[in-house]
Amino acid sequence: MLTIRPETPVEAAAIYAVNQLAFDGRLAEPDLVEAIRQPEHFIPELSLAAEEDGRIIGHILFSRIHIQTEKGPVLAICLAPMAVLPEY
Repeated sequence: MLTIRPETPVEAAAIYAVNQLAFDGRLAEPDLVEAIRQPEHFIPELSLAAEEDGRIIGHILFSRIHIQTEKGPVLAICLAPMAVLPEY
């Protein structure tokens, strides 16, 4: 059964691996996830893990960003990255 839920801190390594495998072994995307986990950007409830039979098979991350406009910065939510193991 597939479950989508907030990640837990102990799943960081599994989420790193999912992001690396989903992006052909590149490190930019899993490293981005790690960088976003800083308090000014990270929203723990919006870092979601897809789990099937006890295995993390996907991850999606929404984080805080500021968009600079002519009227000043605007707080927004950004989606990136989204990753799924290649076999799924």
